[in-house]
Amino acid sequence: MNNLSTDVFSDDIAVLQAIAAGQCDVGIVNSYYYGRLHEQDPSMPVKLYWPNQADRGVHVNLSGIGLTRYAPHPEAAKALVEWMTGPEAQAIFAGVNQEFPANPAVPPSAEVASWGTFKADTLPVEVAGRRQAEAIRMMDRAGWN
Repeated sequence: MNNLSTDVFSDDIAVLQAIAAGQCDVGIVNSYYYGRLHEQDPSMPVKLYWPNQADRGVHVNLSGIGLTRYAPHPEAAKALVEWMTGPEAQAIFAGVNQEFPANPAVPPSAEVASWGTFKADTLPVEVAGRRQAEAIRMMDRAGWN
């Protein structure tokens, strides 16, 4: 908390704009926000950096889809999930949102591909889940609001 140059920003776009304006030197953001801004303004003086490439790799957020046991239309829900994870929808989603496709058979957008490759952290999500209470305690002790 003592390393913050300013109050915590309300969202990722505000972080990126503050870095571009010289208000701070570094921030933690989701890459797709960078992609959207950089696509609008390729001269934006901000670059992505993938930390921990020499060891465990960078954290990657997870997205998921689930079907409830008592869904009223399970076949329609299953068809939607299959379409959403298929090549057509993933290409649309990746291109519009500047996110890495969840489907490994779908290439990223040109914007995302221009960032190069990175080593992803392979920590199982259940390990992160087991440590959530510990992380919250650390944040509380540090004064994070």
